[in-house]
Order: sequence, then structure tokens, then C-alpha cells
Amino acid sequence: MGDIISTVKKSVAGLTGVAVCLLALGVVMGVLMGADKGAFYGDVVGNITNMIKSLGGMGLTGLITACIVLGLLKSAGDNS
Repeated sequence: MGDIISTVKKSVAGLTGVAVCLLALGVVMGVLMGADKGAFYGDVVGNITNMIKSLGGMGLTGLITACIVLGLLKSAGDNS
């Protein structure tokens, strides 16, 4: 049973790593090409900006949410 859980955790960590790499690629492409030419990556920079604005508008709740998300991403990277 432990092997199955370990395998699932490693797979999820790997997929999270791929998603973070694709996000970084989307940001770079958005900066280089502009959001209007983003058929593949869309407006990644605009979406991140809107997310930060919404978290910032929530005050302490937004700060706690951001800390939880960053903690989850960090822990997913540590387990790989």
C-alpha cells in the first residue's frame, strides 16, 4: 500500500513540476510575443496579474491563501 501512495505522490509532484515549467514558458512567451498572439498560451501574465489583484483585495484571507498555495508548491517540489 505504501508503494502505491509513494508512486502517486511522485507522479503528482512530477505533473506539478511540468505545470510550473509550462507556466514559466507561458510568462516568457507572453512577454516576448504579447498576449494578443497567444493562441497556445493565452494571456498568462494578465491572468496572474488578476489573481494577485484578487488575492490582494481580500486582505489577510488572500495572504493566507497565497501562503498555502506556495507551501503546497514547495512541498510538491521537495518530494520529487
